[in-house]
Amino acid sequence: MIPAKRSKIHSEFEIRMILFYATMLLLIPNVLVVTYLFDIDQRVDIIEFIFWLLIGTLALSAIGTAILFMRRDFLKRRVKPTYRGEFIYLLFISAFGLLGIAVLYDYLGGNRQYIANVLIVVFALMLYILIMLGRRYFKFEYMGKK
Repeated sequence: MIPAKRSKIHSEFEIRMILFYATMLLLIPNVLVVTYLFDIDQRVDIIEFIFWLLIGTLALSAIGTAILFMRRDFLKRRVKPTYRGEFIYLLFISAFGLLGIAVLYDYLGGNRQYIANVLIVVFALMLYILIMLGRRYFKFEYMGKK
């Protein structure tokens, strides 16, 4: 008899790496949502602001990567059967990141008539990535049979 395919339980290190890099990737769009809400673009040069935000994000990424790798041995020994809360966090930052991408498109001088087209493409790509990550790493089977 062939054994059933078992799904791998991932360590907390792998999950935190995914969450950290997703947060760093979507940090600029998430900050831009806040700048758009409070009209910060009227007070500062938004291109310069985005540049300094990019520098800060790269610095935070380097520091966070170093911290994660220093705690790698400890985090690799910790596992949970499911990471539902972590996946909901990933969904939350992805939703705001999607809004932030629209704001970034607007700030960079994109034609406002095409914002919906850009959002549809980015949404489809982001949804595909989230479904694959949810199935593989977070054990979040929201489209499967019960």
